[in-house]
Amino acid sequence: MAEELQEVEAQEVEAEQAETDWKAKYESMREHMRDWEKKAKANQSAADELEQLKAAQMTEQEKVVARAEKAEAELATFKAEAERIDAARQVSNETGVSFELLLATKCSDYEALSDFAKKYQSEQPHVSAAASATRSRIIRGNSDGARSHGDLFADAVSDLF
Repeated sequence: MAEELQEVEAQEVEAEQAETDWKAKYESMREHMRDWEKKAKANQSAADELEQLKAAQMTEQEKVVARAEKAEAELATFKAEAERIDAARQVSNETGVSFELLLATKCSDYEALSDFAKKYQSEQPHVSAAASATRSRIIRGNSDGARSHGDLFADAVSDLF
């Protein structure tokens, strides 16, 4: 009986120590994290100062070259995005898949967007029907102003695109 009592007490002490150990480890890690955070902030400010010092020591020609390189990189990015938008618009007109949906994809060229649109259409058959109705409405046109069933359907599904 005394042995059982000692075992129970020993287990309770171990449980308390384990809880205390976890708290101590947590506090230790918090302090360690704060130390690294302070070091990171100090390093960032030192890096900023170094960058400013380098910028101050640059000649005018070096500054102009740096600005030109930055502008060229931005221009290349804008041109790539404009080409992507044009390709998405063209694929959207050809397939009837929503322009916004095509822009939301990660596809960057005409072929990839076209492949995506074809796959999307095969998985979403209602898109093909709506697109063909919209295209027929645009191609056919109505000179007398009468509205056909195709026109009404195209109007109904145009909000989906």
